[in-house]
Amino acid sequence: MTIRVASAPVSWGIMEHVELPPAYPCGRVLDEIAAAGYSGTELGPFGFLPTDPAVLRRELEKRQLTLCSAFVDIELGNTAALQDGLAYVARSAKLISAAGARLLILSDRITPERNAVAGRRRDANQISWNAEKWLEATAAIQQIIALCKNQGLRVAFHHHAGSHIETPEEIDHLFSLVAADELGLCLDTGHYVYGGGDVIEFLRQRVSRVWCVHLKDMYEDKAQEARRERMNFHAAVRHGIFAPLGKGSIDFPGVLSLLRKESFEGWVVVEADVLAGGAGADAPLANAAAGREYLRRLGI
Repeated sequence: MTIRVASAPVSWGIMEHVELPPAYPCGRVLDEIAAAGYSGTELGPFGFLPTDPAVLRRELEKRQLTLCSAFVDIELGNTAALQDGLAYVARSAKLISAAGARLLILSDRITPERNAVAGRRRDANQISWNAEKWLEATAAIQQIIALCKNQGLRVAFHHHAGSHIETPEEIDHLFSLVAADELGLCLDTGHYVYGGGDVIEFLRQRVSRVWCVHLKDMYEDKAQEARRERMNFHAAVRHGIFAPLGKGSIDFPGVLSLLRKESFEGWVVVEADVLAGGAGADAPLANAAAGREYLRRLGI
């Protein structure tokens, strides 16, 4: 059994569809990921790291890093935006495949309607997709699976706060529509708990569906505050709901124990969603290094 440990630019505030912090250009982020002790990284938003695969490989090799995957989000339930979304997936898939990755992480893109109820399971489930939208989204996912297969990539789905596939019920419904050998899960521990789930119970029941893991901790008290104040996802991130690994409420010894028990093989990616100017964004290197040391104490 091999578990490999990566980091991701999001822990430096490098997040899709927001202004990127000028203090953290790609070279600095890669330097700090390596300095913190990680052996891999995700791509981050397309264009943050070099988009020439030869240049990207060179920058990674210089730091002894492996590109493990890329997070790619599109509006899966919006047929008018599908062709643009598929083009976005295609360029990301081509780049990461040429740079050595073998997994693309797909997510539904955050929408204003769903972002307004992020983290509130009952409210989110009340505005889930109807049957027609689920069929449209599933058809789009099948196209993406085929596209990625042509690039030598598997696809793992990332349930994301503020998107149309966030809650445990929505994840279960997705997996009732797509075969287990076609679509895996990128289990984000922080997003799963914020979306109302029990991550230990999920792993007990469905660990075989997990193809990669985003190890993300959460402060339960801050999450409850964000829910009470009806914060959207980005406001909740700035509020500081996500904690440095091992400092929050999630049972990571239990998570890792279950992954080992079921012989999980793949990447675990240490993340803490932060945004420039918000809580938790002022010490990404220190937090990343502490997270890596925490995992070493847990045996990986």
